[in-house]
Amino acid sequence: MHIETQAELLKLSRLLETEENNLAFLDGQDLGALATFRGAVSGFFYEQHQDSYQRLAGISKLVPTGASAKLATTVLGSVLAAGIASELPPERAIKLADKLPEEFLAKLCIHLEPTYSRDLLAAMPDKIVASVAKTLLAMGEHITLARFVAVIQTSALKAVTSSIEDGEAMVKIALYLEDKSKLDTLLALLSETQQRATLKAATDHELWPAVLSLNGHLNTELRGQMGNLVAEQGETVISHIIEVASEQRLWTNLLQAVNAMDNQHQQMVVNVPKLREADIMESLIATVASENSWDELLTLLPLLDQEHLTPAVDVLTGSQPEALGQALGQAHDSKLLGLFGHLPEAELPRVAKALKGLAAESWQAFLARNSDAHEIEALKAEMA
Repeated sequence: MHIETQAELLKLSRLLETEENNLAFLDGQDLGALATFRGAVSGFFYEQHQDSYQRLAGISKLVPTGASAKLATTVLGSVLAAGIASELPPERAIKLADKLPEEFLAKLCIHLEPTYSRDLLAAMPDKIVASVAKTLLAMGEHITLARFVAVIQTSALKAVTSSIEDGEAMVKIALYLEDKSKLDTLLALLSETQQRATLKAATDHELWPAVLSLNGHLNTELRGQMGNLVAEQGETVISHIIEVASEQRLWTNLLQAVNAMDNQHQQMVVNVPKLREADIMESLIATVASENSWDELLTLLPLLDQEHLTPAVDVLTGSQPEALGQALGQAHDSKLLGLFGHLPEAELPRVAKALKGLAAESWQAFLARNSDAHEIEALKAEMA
């Protein structure tokens, strides 16, 4: 099961108060559709009681703040208090929050529906947000924390992240984000020490599937910054990440990360011994072909030394020659020129044979577009 699907089903199972494995039949469904369904169910549950929440919120406004807080903790409970809080004016809710015990306030937040409490959460003072977040973190409520990233103020988010030293928690919060476009903001607030702790946690707690999946949501600058830090962890870690990419079909995400690294780290990553293994290279090219991410791969192939390029050529001319034809038809010419110009003389005959056999038409079209390119002179001669 894809790691982001697994995360979505965990959130849905919490909402439905059922075991996660009871929803395994939803594996394979569109991720966006699952999130939309969960949002609709959550909204349905809330709206069933919204009239009651509004009436109780109205009564609460007639009672002194201290008395309302006492009633919430002794009579209403955190579930009902969460619904009422969403219907209160933000200034009234903030005064109440200041009088509620920290643990109760944290439990109340677990049951808040961000869609109906957006104004409240956006208005909540940074000090209260950071205090509640600390309690939620101690409770292991990563899903709850993730739900609020998109709705609290950036200053409040900064106050929250500045105190998080647990790399495992940061990975999980990032994975459970409702709006992955906020991932750039979240990670940019982390210090380099926190970023390193996050990546170390991925190794220590088997979280690389999550980290690789999340990489696809990062901007190029952050992707390169995090990628360089990953590369610095050395060959053992890189080899493990490659295995994860192969098992989880997360090759495109990994290729995007490597393409964003600086050249020194790229050279190191693409030439680790693990990439010489036949099954790894088979998996890599099969995934690239199915996801049409040739541009991500072809940029890196010229960085391979001879020992690493040979397994790639083996796959492209042997077990998956149709992939070479697909690349000719769908990849940017400049990136193919880089590959063809990098081929050792000994590899030219079998590449030419594969092109003639399965991609002659695509090759002729490519040749017509690049007839003056010096990178393909040797291959043209072999094809003649």
